[in-house]
This record gives sequence, structure tokens and C-alpha cells, in this order.
Amino acid sequence: MEERTLSTYKAAGYGSGEIGIGGSPALLIIDFQKAFTSSESPLGGSEAITEAVDNTKLLLGKVRNLNIPVIHTKVAYRDDKQDMGLWINKVNNLSLIKTNSKWAELDDRVRNEESEIVLTKKMPSAFFNTDLISLLTSKNIDTLLVCGCTTSGCVRATVVDSFSYGFRTIVVEDCVGDQGTEPHHANLFDIKNRYGDLIPSEVVIERLEVGCDGK
Repeated sequence: MEERTLSTYKAAGYGSGEIGIGGSPALLIIDFQKAFTSSESPLGGSEAITEAVDNTKLLLGKVRNLNIPVIHTKVAYRDDKQDMGLWINKVNNLSLIKTNSKWAELDDRVRNEESEIVLTKKMPSAFFNTDLISLLTSKNIDTLLVCGCTTSGCVRATVVDSFSYGFRTIVVEDCVGDQGTEPHHANLFDIKNRYGDLIPSEVVIERLEVGCDGK
């Protein structure tokens, strides 16, 4: 990032503090499904996403041991595309992700356990027209730990909504990925300065093990 940009952000007060992890976190894994994680898919297979999935697998094991709620999302559409909205105009390959296709399946590395909820969404934000907000409030969740893809798309949209609803929003820095390096880093920079904290998975695990009650 250019020094002039950094100076402008600092002068404006962006990124002036941290939000922190509260006492009742949940892990949200966004769209780590085969459409975006498989090298066979025209939408997926980037090294960055592959690495993020591998890191999330390790984090997920630790989070499960702490009995922290885990929620997964995926995108999937009808065969007739009626539920795609304007996606068909902008990202027409999303039409490949039909409800019963292999592309709608979660990646085997982070496949949900029976107790973990999987929400199907149609648009970028995990909050839009899903049960996510009611699930979080019913469990008295105050912190959302966000993993998934893509950083510039569904991750960012979800983070903005999470922040707007008043949840402490933590992006697990090494557990999110994108098809492009530039949009990935640009959006992480913006999230850090406006909407949440960026914390690597190793530090997240340390903080959860020390300070989380697991409820």
C-alpha cells in the first residue's frame, strides 16, 4: 500500500483500534465448497484458496474441541436459474452450482459434522435471506470468526453485515482466500481499517483456549 494512502487513512482515524474477541464466539466458514476449492472447477482451484482451506481444517479441529458453534455456508441454485438474480449477468459460471451437483458440496477437508448447520445462500452476504442472524442471536453469540472465500466477494459482504449488526468481527487472516492476490490484500486492508480485526489462526486458537468459555 502506498505511503500516502497509509498516511491519509491514519489521519482520518481509520484502523485506530481493535474490536477484540468477546466471550461467546462462533466460527463461520463461508463457501468452502467444491465449486471454489476444486481445481476441476472453472471457479476454483487457486493456491490461495487451497491454503486457506488447509489452515481452516486445522482451526476447525481446535474450535470443535472447545465446543464453539460452527456454521457453514454454501451457494447453490435451481436448475432453471430463477433464484440467481443478476448473477447470471455478472458471473455466469455460478449457474454451474446446481443444488444437487458436486459443486454444491462442502470441501471434504472442512465437511460439517452432524451438529453443524449449513446455510444455503444465493447472494454474497451470509446474512442475506438466511437464518444466520437468528441463529447467532439465539445462541447469544457476540463474536463472529470468519473464514472462507472469496475475500473480495462473499467474505467482505458478510463482514460488513456482521459489523453492521453489532457483532465483533474477526477475519482469520490465513483462513480466507481469493482467486486474485490484489483484491485479496486490498479487501483485507479495508476490512482491518473499517470493519473488523485480522488475526492469524494460530493467535485465534491461543486466545480462544485462554479466554473462551465454550458456550
